[in-house]
Amino acid sequence: MCNPNSHPKAIEYRKWLYKLLSRGVIVNTSEICMYEVKRGLILASQSTGSCEGIERLNDLRRVIDFLPITTKVLEEASILWASAQSKSQGTSNPKNIDVDIILCAQWKILQEESPGRRVVVVTENLRDLSRFADADSWKNISL
Repeated sequence: MCNPNSHPKAIEYRKWLYKLLSRGVIVNTSEICMYEVKRGLILASQSTGSCEGIERLNDLRRVIDFLPITTKVLEEASILWASAQSKSQGTSNPKNIDVDIILCAQWKILQEESPGRRVVVVTENLRDLSRFADADSWKNISL
C-alpha cells in the first residue's frame, strides 16, 4: 500500500481500504507492521532518494490506528508462541514467527474486546497466520 512506485496492486489495495473506511469499518494495523514496512522504505529511499513511500506510510497513520506492542500483547504472544512450538506449528518462515505471533496475539485480544464483531487479520500470508487467527486475503473481504 505504501509502495513508492504506484504499483497497481498498491493502488488497488488503497482503493479497497478507503472503501471499507467510508463504510464505517474499523481498520487497525500493528506497530510491528509499521516497523517492518518503514525499515524497508527507509532502505529503499537511501538508494533511490525518494521518500514517497515513507510519506504514504505517515499519511496512513492519520487514517487508521496502529496498535501498540504492550505488555499484555507480549504476554499473549509468549503463550501462543510456546503453544505453537509444542505442537510443531511454527511458521513456514521461522525468522518471522515472532512478528506473526505478535499479530495473532493482537488479533486475539481485539477479538476478546469486540464480542459479536468479526475481527480478521488481512494478509497475504494465509498459510501461517490462519493457524493462529481468523485470517483472509483482502480480496475476499468486501461489504
